[in-house]
Amino acid sequence: MEWKDELSVGIDIIDEQHKELFKRINDLVTAIKSSTCKYTIPEVIQFLEDYIVTHFSEEERYMMKFDYPQFSEHRTQHGIFMKNFIDLKKELEKLEGGKKRGSYELSVTTNQIVVDWILDHISKVDKKLGEFLKDKI
Repeated sequence: MEWKDELSVGIDIIDEQHKELFKRINDLVTAIKSSTCKYTIPEVIQFLEDYIVTHFSEEERYMMKFDYPQFSEHRTQHGIFMKNFIDLKKELEKLEGGKKRGSYELSVTTNQIVVDWILDHISKVDKKLGEFLKDKI
């Protein structure tokens, strides 16, 4: 997954957070390819948990501050990601209860859910927010 300038929403703090997300996902892909994913999954899950709180709060703060007309729809998208994330975390916790710390399948699933969602979300939903905010910030 490669950051491209066309993914920029034009809001520096949001773009920087997106770039960090891309870096972390790329770290996961590298770990999958090198079979070290069992050591990487807990770190990625913790990052995503922190990311959800920080990044979604940041976006939603801007939306509320400037009375963004698509706030409800955008927030719903965040909720969908959060539900998927909670499901992934539960799967990880099941593995941690056993002898394994992680699995290749869980790494791939984590990557697919995050990559698919973030690319779609940034390119469609966040871009609309960026357009709305560009004259306000």
